[in-house]
Amino acid sequence: MMMTDEMKSPLSFTRPYLAFSSMMEPYQRADDVGYVVTEFMSFKGRPYYPIGALTSARVTPVHLTARNPDEADEDNLDLIFRMREAEGGYFFEIVLRCSQGTRYGGWIWGYEIEILDEVVEGYHVLSTHDGKNSWRFTYCSQAECYRSQGSLPVEKNVLDRRILGPGS
Repeated sequence: MMMTDEMKSPLSFTRPYLAFSSMMEPYQRADDVGYVVTEFMSFKGRPYYPIGALTSARVTPVHLTARNPDEADEDNLDLIFRMREAEGGYFFEIVLRCSQGTRYGGWIWGYEIEILDEVVEGYHVLSTHDGKNSWRFTYCSQAECYRSQGSLPVEKNVLDRRILGPGS
């Protein structure tokens, strides 16, 4: 690189590409949650969501375990991320949190999500629909995540992103 006597202004990096909203609570921005977000952003060892999907994601805190929640204990609130709409519904990504740590709780699909009073393996059953059909999701302790109790009209598939062109 050739140096000149004339000094150019240094680059200024003032615009964040991805920043959590100032409306988000500190426990939603915590590093343990960030690690799980990193995990669900990929699927089967490959990138699944583009980074732009995270910028449009919405999140809600919930209590998915059947134990009596301590309402003041924010560190044990589970989180559900609603990702972009896909195939007539949304992928919902689940982050399970408790005193023993934070982990990925699987994905579910549908349009709206409801937490049912029914409990399976210590966690509330989740229900979604797409306007015509509904699905139930229960926690599977063997897999340590939520699973559909029936077939879904969509699956998470990892595309070979190397063959996609600009804007794909």
